[in-house]
Amino acid sequence: MIHPVDHAAGLVVRNGPARLRFFSQGWGDETLLEPPDLSSSPVPAIHPAWVTKEYVSNGHLMRYGTFEVPDLGLPPRSRRGSVVSIEPPHPHTRIVMLMAAWNEHDPKVRIAIGHLLAERNIASVIPENPFYGSRHPNPQFDQPIRTVSDFMQMGIAAVTEARGILTGLVDPGHQLGVSGYSMGGNVAAIISATSDFPLATAPLAASHSPAPVFLDGVLRGGIAWDALGSESEAPRLRSVLNSVSVLNVPAPRHADRAVIVGGRTDGYIPETATRALADHWQGSELRMLRGGHATMVWYRKAELADAIVDSFDRMYGDS
Repeated sequence: MIHPVDHAAGLVVRNGPARLRFFSQGWGDETLLEPPDLSSSPVPAIHPAWVTKEYVSNGHLMRYGTFEVPDLGLPPRSRRGSVVSIEPPHPHTRIVMLMAAWNEHDPKVRIAIGHLLAERNIASVIPENPFYGSRHPNPQFDQPIRTVSDFMQMGIAAVTEARGILTGLVDPGHQLGVSGYSMGGNVAAIISATSDFPLATAPLAASHSPAPVFLDGVLRGGIAWDALGSESEAPRLRSVLNSVSVLNVPAPRHADRAVIVGGRTDGYIPETATRALADHWQGSELRMLRGGHATMVWYRKAELADAIVDSFDRMYGDS
C-alpha cells in the first residue's frame, strides 16, 4: 500500500511540466555510466574553510564553510563545495555527516534534524550536494539532473567529497557517523561500506540502489523515456543504476551496528529495496516506521534522529 501523499506526488511527477523530467537530455557521457571502484580508491582529507558562524536557539553553533572539490570533472558551478555544521553548546565527541536527499536544494530538513541531534550532544556536518543549490550547473533549468551520466557523476562526487571530509575529521577523540534520508541514506550506506574507518551508520528511508527508486516507485513517471530512446530502455537503466548498489560492496565490519529505517507505506522507496540493504548488512537493526516518504520526514524527525543516536550507541556504547 502506498501512502496517499506519495501517490499524489507520483501523479504530479507523472503529469507535471516536461521541464521537471529526469534525464531529459538522455544518457549523457557514456564513459561516466560505469562507476569507478570506490572501495579501492583512497580519498585525501578535505578540511573546509569556515567563513562565518552564528549562535542560534539553545546555544547551538552554526558554521558555514567552503572547500575545494577534488578533480572529479564536475560542471564549473559545481566545483566549489559548501558545508554547514551544527554543534551543541557542550563538549562533544560525536560527529555525524548528514547526506542530501534527491532534489534537495535547501538543507532545511537536515538542519532541523541537526538541531535535534545537537540536543543529544551530537554535532552534524551537512554538505551541499553537487548539482544542487548554489552548485546547480545551470540555474536556468529547473531540473539539474538532465542526463543519466549527470546522476552517476553527482553520486560519485557526493560519496568522494563526504569521505574526504570525514577523513579530515578522523581523530582519536572523535566518534564519527554518517546518515541521510532517501537518496542521502543510500549514499550514506555506500560511504560507510567504502571507508577504511568505522562509522556509526543510519540509512533513513534508503534503498540499496537508485534502481528500485526510479523504476519501481512513484518517480518512474518522472523519467523522460523519449530522451532515453523509449521505455524499452528500462532494463538498461536498471543495470546502470544497479551498478552503484550497496549490494555490490562487501558489508562493512560494523554493519551489525547500523540502524536502517524504512516507511511502511513509502511510495518512493519500495520496502523490498530497504529490506535488501538490511539483509546484506547482517545483524543490522531494521525499523519500519508508520507513514510514507513525505510524511515520515515531515512528522517523524524525532524518530529519525533517534535512529542516528542509537546507531552511535550501538557502535560506540551509550554516551
